[in-house]
Amino acid sequence: MAGFFITGTDTDVGKTVVTSLLLSYFHSAGVDAQPYKPIQSGAIYEKGKLQAPDVQMYKRVLPTISPRKACTYLLEKASSPHLAAKEEVRAIDLDVIRRNVEQLQSVHDLVLVEGAGGLMVPIQDEYCMIDLMKDLALPVILVGRSGLGTINHTVLTVMALKAADIPIEGIILNRLHIEDETIEKDNVEMIERLTDVPVMGIVPHYNLLDDAFQNPSALHPIFNRLNHFKEEIT
Repeated sequence: MAGFFITGTDTDVGKTVVTSLLLSYFHSAGVDAQPYKPIQSGAIYEKGKLQAPDVQMYKRVLPTISPRKACTYLLEKASSPHLAAKEEVRAIDLDVIRRNVEQLQSVHDLVLVEGAGGLMVPIQDEYCMIDLMKDLALPVILVGRSGLGTINHTVLTVMALKAADIPIEGIILNRLHIEDETIEKDNVEMIERLTDVPVMGIVPHYNLLDDAFQNPSALHPIFNRLNHFKEEIT
């Protein structure tokens, strides 16, 4: 019944990239990992069919992934799930999401659940992403930007997770742009000091993501910190 919930300090911080890199890492180590995006807002039409962009990225790592298994709710509006669902007059059934996670856990070694946006993104009017994290009871991997401004966002997110008694496996910072290395180094040190949560590492800025997906060895120094999970399930 192993898994991680991958969340972010904000939208567009690289959760899907990190989830895909984790997928590549675990499969290269012989672990049957399955990504799962419960709710995809901002879905797109391709060849007359609604597609989940995040699942399309997962498939760049593992082409055999079934889109139906990897995503439950496809919503067109690029907004918080509660608003997109309202505009499409659709109901998001939380029990369906919970059962899908359990079913995936029953047939795969590891499930990588990717959230939408940050902790306080509403799924329903009074139910946010942090509530889903708590219900699923999976340790969280928190993704944040590596550069200027990340200390505030990351520390506040960790404070909210701790207040909700949600276990935090670690923090991964994502280099979305070429950054000042002095600032990045200080960000890592200060985040660890202020949160007492390990920063597992910084994902480099990639011009060609597929190179990273197909060759995860460069990221072993980051993801090797998860070896205790790998050993438990293999």
